[in-house]
Amino acid sequence: MAAKVEKGTVIFRRWDRHVGLDETSTAFSSLDDLFGLCLQANDPMLVDRVIIEGKDASGTPRTVTLVFQSVTISDRGEAED
Repeated sequence: MAAKVEKGTVIFRRWDRHVGLDETSTAFSSLDDLFGLCLQANDPMLVDRVIIEGKDASGTPRTVTLVFQSVTISDRGEAED
């Protein structure tokens, strides 16, 4: 038996100066769905984590979590050396 993805979740994160850090999630059922969700993400929503659930080659349930780190660089008008 081959390893198989059964379902997954994309967790999006955003920062709101009034609410603080906020997370929302969307489920997917195929890697094509995952790809589409990631392409739709844009400021201020960023992909924070992808959780993939499935079974390995022996049929044992497995979960893989991919964690991403985002950084915003702000140009505050400071002169560069």
